[in-house]
Amino acid sequence: MSSLSSEQDTSLMSFDDYVRSLCIYTNEIESATNNFADENFISQNTFYQVYKGQLSHSGELIDIVARKCLQRSVATNEIMMSKDIKHKNIVSIFKCWYTDFIISKHEANESLDKYLSGSTLTWIQRLHICVCIADALRYIHNIKDDECVIHGNIKSSHILLDHNWEPKLKGFGFAIRGKKHHLHLISEYKGSIEYMDPAYERTGGLTHKSDVFSFGVVFFEVLFGRKADGKNWDFARLARSHYKAGTLDAMINSDLRQQMNEHSLKIFSDTAYFCLNEGGALRPDMDQIFKKLQEALELQQMHESYVRSSNHLKVNN
Repeated sequence: MSSLSSEQDTSLMSFDDYVRSLCIYTNEIESATNNFADENFISQNTFYQVYKGQLSHSGELIDIVARKCLQRSVATNEIMMSKDIKHKNIVSIFKCWYTDFIISKHEANESLDKYLSGSTLTWIQRLHICVCIADALRYIHNIKDDECVIHGNIKSSHILLDHNWEPKLKGFGFAIRGKKHHLHLISEYKGSIEYMDPAYERTGGLTHKSDVFSFGVVFFEVLFGRKADGKNWDFARLARSHYKAGTLDAMINSDLRQQMNEHSLKIFSDTAYFCLNEGGALRPDMDQIFKKLQEALELQQMHESYVRSSNHLKVNN
């Protein structure tokens, strides 16, 4: 099988050439997953059966996630998106066997949804994760001057965390590439209802502002330390109602709340709230969101630096 140079611009390759550049033999996949043994099974949905494993590559064993593709159209779309999208905070396809198997490197800390509650992730780490994913989204929303990629399935379980807690966005099987600022009609919404743009029910389509709404839900998951649940937009409505009533503190974990700089929190919560506007035109775009989140992160960093300095002085005195 052919190998792909890491410096090669894969967006200029044909789809077939790109697939061939990633292809490995099926016996390598079987060996990596112990012939898809039960103990290597992770999960299954309508589109994939997911297995963990270890793949020998360049003389070392790489921890991998291998997905057996149950619907080729979804797999084809994901591979095509991977060909055109390269960003440090977006999961790339490591290897594949045409559209039958897709292999990605396993991220050591799995997905963000597993750490929403509890104290594993500090507030500054949560802010950093949001900044990185905002950067990834503004990249795909501006893939070309007149084109964007709409992810269409943003949620906390699609944000993976590596061994350094750096985030990577996955789940491009339903992504749409098309004209920026246009409504893109879809036959059926296949994402999670808790994150779905409310405008979809009226229009039957998605825009890049649909990703903004979904990301707004993730913001409040990160802030409240809990996963979005309930029917339709219950979680989003709950978040909006607490914001408008000025009662966000009642929803934030007390340990997290103690870490937060007031100004940083206000910028974050304001941004999250405006992302959840029911009208897409009223939502900020990802460039604006990224800048606001960067500002919130910088304020938090200054706050924590000041706290450390103050504590150091107290100890020395």
